[in-house]
Order: sequence, then C-alpha cells, then structure tokens
Amino acid sequence: MKLTLYHLATSRSQRILWLLEEFQLAYELVICRQNPPNAGMQQLKQHSASAKLPTLLIQADQQQFALAESSAIAEFLQQHLQKATAADLTLEQQLQFSFWKNFADASFMPNLALKQIFAQIVQRTPLPLRPVSWCFKQGFNLGYLDQAIAAQLDSIEQHLSKHAWLAGGSFSIADILLWFPLQACAAAHPEFMRYPHCRHYLAQIESRPAFQQALLKGQWSDAQFRQYWAKAW
Repeated sequence: MKLTLYHLATSRSQRILWLLEEFQLAYELVICRQNPPNAGMQQLKQHSASAKLPTLLIQADQQQFALAESSAIAEFLQQHLQKATAADLTLEQQLQFSFWKNFADASFMPNLALKQIFAQIVQRTPLPLRPVSWCFKQGFNLGYLDQAIAAQLDSIEQHLSKHAWLAGGSFSIADILLWFPLQACAAAHPEFMRYPHCRHYLAQIESRPAFQQALLKGQWSDAQFRQYWAKAW
C-alpha cells in the first residue's frame, strides 16, 4: 500500500503527519499552498474534486482512493494497521478512547473555529459598521462560546489529573486528534495557566520524537500558529 499525504503547513493536517510518523509508515509528503495554489494543490485537485486538506491518497491492489477529514484518516489507519488502538484496553478505557477521539473534532474544535470565524467577521466588516459586528461577536462569546470552551477545558483538565493519556495509561490516536485544539488554547487562551495538567500533557506530547520529526517535515510555524489564534481572543 502506497500512501501520499497532501498537507497544509501549520494546520490541523499536522496531526495526520504526526500520526504517520508515530506509526513509522512509509509515505510521500506533498506540501500544498492555497493562496495562490501551488503545484501540490493542483496535483491534489486531479485526485479529489473537493481538494480538502489534509487528504491521504491510498494506492493498493491497482486501485486508488482519496480520503479526507482528519478523524476519518486517523480511524482508517488505526483500523487498517491495528496500531494505537483500544484493543488491549479495559472497558472503561475503551469508552474513554471512543469519547475523546470524537470529542476533539465533533465538540471542541467547532467552538474554537466559531471564535475564529467571529473574529474574522469583525476584521472584514467595513469600518463604519465594525462596532456592530464587534458587539455581536462579544455577545456570542460571553453568552455561549467562552463558557462552553471553559467547560470543555475543565473536563479535559479533570480527566488528565487522573490519567497520563486520554485513553488511560496508553497513548492513542485520541491524543493525536485532541492535540491541535488544545494547543490552540495554549497559544491564545488568556487563562490557560489555570490548567496545569493540560500544560503538562502538551509538554509530554512535545517530548515525543515522532512529534518533533513531524513538525520539521510539515514546516510547522509556531509563530504563525500563535498569531492566528491570538485573533480569536
């Protein structure tokens, strides 16, 4: 089976690159640029009409498939290769694994994305009307988003106060998927210092050799990441 990852630097795509490194898989990496599109992006469009990033191109048995969505890619690789799975976990740990691997993109990331979207709306609103969009953003943040994100961080903090990893004592793809939204909070949330177990957890992730190797290969820019997410708060 030949794997090709179409990757956008300093994005959620970084998680799939890290996963491939953790699994020690052979793969080809194609760095894509969107504005303006580079050769990698043009190549991706030949394989996938949606051209979403990340996309994993899978070639096997003279067939070719393009799989998008980070959670779907992670789950496919886990099931196909039987690595970083919950197979050897207790029932309680399996339930934790199932919950957290879906929590990252189904619950946590959408709230962070909404904060970013509202911030972008304010920036792009014509100056005379900007106070209106700013008030709308602040109202939604104070009335819902800030409380929701605080509750989610509290939940993660409480879990990590009792467990080294999300599925208990074992590293899994749940940890890979949660890393990005939690790192976004670490980069920009004004009260992230209140979450010592989350900070320790991120430091634990950063100490993994595969994680560091993926950052180098994926052209990760911490400065760009922090600048982007600072706008959300």
